Amino acid sequence: MLHNTSQLTDSLCAVLFKLSPYNYERIEVVLKIIQAADDTVTTFSVSQAMGLLQHLKSYKRVSPPSDVETEYLLENSLMPNLLFNRRLPFHPLMQNKHYWKIISPELSEETFPTLLLISKLMKVSLDKLYMAAVNYVFEKKMKPLVLEQRKKAQDHRYNKETFKVAKTMMKYIQCIQNQELATATAHQIAQELPAGYEKTQSLRFCLALGDAWLKDPNLDGAARAKGEIFLSKLKLQFQRSATENTLMVSRLNDPEHLKLTRQPSWLLVALYEHSSVEQRYRDCGIQVHPDIHAVVKEIATINNVDLLKIRNMMLEKWICKTGPAVTKDIGNRECVSNMEEDPDLMRVVYMLQAFPINDAVRVLNPILSAENWPLSTSGPRLTFCHRARALLCLVRLADSDTLEAHLQIPRNKMKYYLKCYIFVSQLEALNIPYTVQSFLSSPKEGLVKGLWKNHSHEPQAVRLVADLCLEYQVYDPQLWNSLLQKLLGFNLICHLQKVLEALVAVPALWEISSFSRTWRSMILAPFVSASLPLTPDQQAMLYRTFVLLLKCPFLLNLDLIGIANRFAQFNLPAFALGALLLVPSANKKAQQIQGFLSGCNPVAVLDQVDELMNTGELAGVPSQIRETVLTFISEKGQYQKLLKTKHLKHLKQLMVSSGQPSQVKDLLDCLISQNCQDDADSLAREFMKHRENQRGKTLTNGSPSPSSINEFLNMQNGVSG
Repeated sequence: MLHNTSQLTDSLCAVLFKLSPYNYERIEVVLKIIQAADDTVTTFSVSQAMGLLQHLKSYKRVSPPSDVETEYLLENSLMPNLLFNRRLPFHPLMQNKHYWKIISPELSEETFPTLLLISKLMKVSLDKLYMAAVNYVFEKKMKPLVLEQRKKAQDHRYNKETFKVAKTMMKYIQCIQNQELATATAHQIAQELPAGYEKTQSLRFCLALGDAWLKDPNLDGAARAKGEIFLSKLKLQFQRSATENTLMVSRLNDPEHLKLTRQPSWLLVALYEHSSVEQRYRDCGIQVHPDIHAVVKEIATINNVDLLKIRNMMLEKWICKTGPAVTKDIGNRECVSNMEEDPDLMRVVYMLQAFPINDAVRVLNPILSAENWPLSTSGPRLTFCHRARALLCLVRLADSDTLEAHLQIPRNKMKYYLKCYIFVSQLEALNIPYTVQSFLSSPKEGLVKGLWKNHSHEPQAVRLVADLCLEYQVYDPQLWNSLLQKLLGFNLICHLQKVLEALVAVPALWEISSFSRTWRSMILAPFVSASLPLTPDQQAMLYRTFVLLLKCPFLLNLDLIGIANRFAQFNLPAFALGALLLVPSANKKAQQIQGFLSGCNPVAVLDQVDELMNTGELAGVPSQIRETVLTFISEKGQYQKLLKTKHLKHLKQLMVSSGQPSQVKDLLDCLISQNCQDDADSLAREFMKHRENQRGKTLTNGSPSPSSINEFLNMQNGVSG
């Protein structure tokens, strides 16, 4: 038999596959004998088998034996042994039986180099191996990492850890020879990622692979058509993902915005109408707002949207508003310097701030003189209301030099011209044709009287007449007598309040019969229409009523105690106390204030002083109200009501500046008994410092507690002694 190598080889080949697939030592002995026999083996490649064995000997398995291995042992009547926990089975791999079921569980970044060598040796599909490696890295590394980051609410930007894992996956994908397969693998991974930076970058990578696939010159027509359809859909998916990620990074990913990611043009419109655009004008820089300009620019770039077209469309929408409400708003005299009541004009200014000032002015300037909307071929016919709105935006956008250069309006007359545009727009709303030039040259008293004669039955005209009279100092007593009655009759309360405040400076009109009656009605009317709980508008109205009360030239003729009671009924004790402070009789005033403060919560009064009287137009009234409350608390010894409140510092300041030593001692005792040692120390020190300064001396002891308190007590004992 030894001389018949062919029979020996056949026998050994048969024996080889009956050995345990985990007993590499015996398999190696048999293979070496077959190799030494140097006879032809038809069933397998001996060199390939030896190469596989060498790789397996250097490899330690990382996964438990699979079911296919157990089945293989049973089918071949082989017994499992301890080696199968550490070794991969030789025979199934050599015969390519269940190759991927055995290899796939073994995949990791550490084992991949050896498994790649084995796969190359066994001439299996390397593309399939790379795909399996990609899936392994994604499931075991990338997905848990991304989900953990989302769970921790980490930012949706670049992350070093995920980038490292993604780089490994990209390296494997780029090794896949079949471009279609590589693109499909990358796309499958991207599909499973949650929205965010990683998904967007994965889809960007897919697009690059798809482009490379379609550049293959050997691609047939059907495959190319299929690839183009796939790439078209992939591009849309990438754009949507990149848009979502931009919204997430900027914290603008609310449901309404996310719904519009398929309609980027409408999304850009919605972003410019975001509430933060208005808030940034009202907050005066207190809050941090999203950079809408940057977000819009990025989303427009991602989706290839013409941003200038969007800009022109939005300008038309915001500037060319129509209807009586617009004329009413633009007619407000305060709007000359304040556009905070018109969110659309705030949006115009904000949007144009993204452009150079000269460009922004060049966009709006033609609106002032054009007949039709100049930024499109089918825009609306322009009215003076539209022109006034555009000019208001220009005044807010540009400095005086720029405006003078572009508009040919002297810088010192810019606001006056804006008023004229507003007046002309209001005349236009009444179907009275004027241009700005004809308005400027017209005699205003004649205009006012003609307007009154023909349009006094229209509230809008009555309001305009009042504004024109105030602007051009038309103070005809007979006209104003009728005008005040009409303003009151049309219930134009807000406007009438401003008119009366302006007429305080015109004593010549105080004698007309309707003047005092209108004042009284205006002060009392808001109490009739208001109801608890007060709406923000009603609260603002009552605030204006208090301002009007302070300016009323007929104060002595008003029932101030009754007005104070009405303020109190609407939970406005600070305003009620303010009204009582206006009572002319000192005895009556003191009696009413004592009774009022005895029955109300002094902290609530002080809170309202801080919250509702901080506008700066009430002069010294808020501090007078505060001092009255603090003096009452001091006299009644009710210090504990202010402990742990923000008002304690004001009480301490009052005690230091005008308090008697006995009152200061009472407050000190209260603070110490309530464990407010720091407040007690500062009170004693500031009081002693103030007392010594009044005597022209300087405190010799500059140290803090307990010296200041002791020094005060020594001084107090000396006084009482």
